[in-house]
Amino acid sequence: PTQPASQSIPAHTVIEFSPVLLFTKQEYEEHGRHTLLDHYTFSWRDGRMALALGLGSLFNHSSSPNVSYTTDSREDRIRYTTTRLVDQDEELCIFYGHKLWFEP
Repeated sequence: PTQPASQSIPAHTVIEFSPVLLFTKQEYEEHGRHTLLDHYTFSWRDGRMALALGLGSLFNHSSSPNVSYTTDSREDRIRYTTTRLVDQDEELCIFYGHKLWFEP
């Protein structure tokens, strides 16, 4: 499990800027999509696929997440922001989508 929040965090607080590892469309089609990386990548605006580094790959899934993300293709990073007040000791979670490879 991930580390819970060490203190309460106000809504709309940026909590992480994760750098990304980018794969060309060809690299991803030939290799990446055939590995576990397929479940952890983000579609990039120009057709490449991105793997979040830093804390970006550590957030667990929730159908009612307290963290949202936006991709920043200009800076090649992903910004994670709280969607509401997060209480101390609450886990930070994002929404992974509807086609999950695991049981929530």
